[in-house]
Amino acid sequence: MGEKRELGLASWALIITSASLLSRILGFMRNMVISTLFGQNRWTDMLNASFVLPDTLYLILVGGGISSAFVPVLSGYLAEKKEREAGEVVSIAFNLVLVVVGLAVTLSIFFSPFLVRLIAPGFNSQEISYTAYLTRVVLMAILFHSLNGVLMGTEYAYQSFLGTTIGPLVYNAAIIIFGTALASRLGIAAFAWSTLLGAFLNFLVQVWGVWRLRIPYLWSWNFRHPAIRRIGELMLPVTIGLSIAQINLFLNQTFIASFLPPGSINALTLASRVVLVPMLFAPSLGITLLPTLTRLAVNKEREAFERYLVMSLSAILFIALPATAGFIVLGEQVIRVLFEHGRFTRQDTLATANALVYYSLGIAAYGAYEMLSRAFYALQDTRTPLKVGLLTLGVGTSFNFLLGPLWGVKGLALAYSLAGWFNVALLFYLLKRRGIISGSPKVLGSTLVKSLIGAIFMGGCLKILTGRVTLFLPGSGIWTEGLKLLLLITGGAVLYITVAWLLRMEELGFVTQALKGPFRRRRAGLSEDLGKVG
Repeated sequence: MGEKRELGLASWALIITSASLLSRILGFMRNMVISTLFGQNRWTDMLNASFVLPDTLYLILVGGGISSAFVPVLSGYLAEKKEREAGEVVSIAFNLVLVVVGLAVTLSIFFSPFLVRLIAPGFNSQEISYTAYLTRVVLMAILFHSLNGVLMGTEYAYQSFLGTTIGPLVYNAAIIIFGTALASRLGIAAFAWSTLLGAFLNFLVQVWGVWRLRIPYLWSWNFRHPAIRRIGELMLPVTIGLSIAQINLFLNQTFIASFLPPGSINALTLASRVVLVPMLFAPSLGITLLPTLTRLAVNKEREAFERYLVMSLSAILFIALPATAGFIVLGEQVIRVLFEHGRFTRQDTLATANALVYYSLGIAAYGAYEMLSRAFYALQDTRTPLKVGLLTLGVGTSFNFLLGPLWGVKGLALAYSLAGWFNVALLFYLLKRRGIISGSPKVLGSTLVKSLIGAIFMGGCLKILTGRVTLFLPGSGIWTEGLKLLLLITGGAVLYITVAWLLRMEELGFVTQALKGPFRRRRAGLSEDLGKVG
């Protein structure tokens, strides 16, 4: 039973990761189109700044509550076979989000010029006015994103991931298609309007995803329902905690960066998105892990709880450390291949690559946070991450104001990574003090040492191979550069996997099992079908 559950967890994580990777590719295509058409300057800074207020509203009002409160509470009802009540909770939550977020969006649209001035004080009056216009458009999209959050959370709780994998693909594809088509007429605002359209199309996909579960929609406004009150109680600390995290991000990428040379906000934004690619596995694994940890916590299966958590943290270290080494060695080439086209200049590449290298130092920390925070959420403890978040905000703010003016985009990226390590170290210590991960430090320490050995060896070899590949494939065209990068990444992966195999790392087996699981079941299902036909 435990073995099947473990295989299912790994396989679903793989499926969601694959879809997330494709969505991320589309997201990069969107960024590539914007970079090609507009370069890296104040226009792109204004577009990125226009998402700060909408994203903050979403994270505070809906985003954090989905993973920390809505999914655990709904999963609890389903674990207790209370499916009728679970359906009622879904309807009430949907109606509540519609009203609350709708009101928040309306007020934010009205006060957007004042709010933008607070977000980007380094902008002049014309830049603030145009950013406010873009913000109003994106705010309307947030209403659909918020409703999508409830619907996707429902699918996660029911462990039905089809709609959640398709929707983001539709969203990003719509932004690319309609943004490109409207760019000549609307300028950079085309990508704000296409965001609104993409959010609406994603909403339609999620409606279909929930409809497949045959959950009846109820015109219920019983906001005093015990489940809704419990979700509210769990959400409050998380809402404050996410506000803290968003303040740290906003100070890091927008507030201080608005005083730096034009294009700095865009450089930090692009680098922060690229650095997330190796850790797509982290949120995907966290999504599939949360309902499992919740059930184990309810059933008081402490050993299984620890085993799943340690397995997830080990997987994070196994993937994150070589990714960091890879970005340190190949970061400039990655940015050049992805974005140095059209109006995106060589100087833009260097600025973005500098930010990427220093952001990459925090990959493991932010990946581990996805696991550790969900461990607390599964235990229905949202106050501890809040307290840790408050301390992290103080530390992160100090780093931002100290290193940002001193080293520019490099200093801001380094400040964000240091804050992440402080956060995850404190969360890990508190779980250990509770006895939740009592025997884990030795296991994780072994994974850390072996992964570091592999990452350092891989990074050193890549440094040497970079020049050799250039001799083997002369030229500087985009396809040639892309082929060089692909060969280096592939070679680095082979080197790291070889070292992991020689060191007998169990994490390599976990990833291999995840890859084989779906195909095993598919072959088994086919054999059964052939047997029935015979």
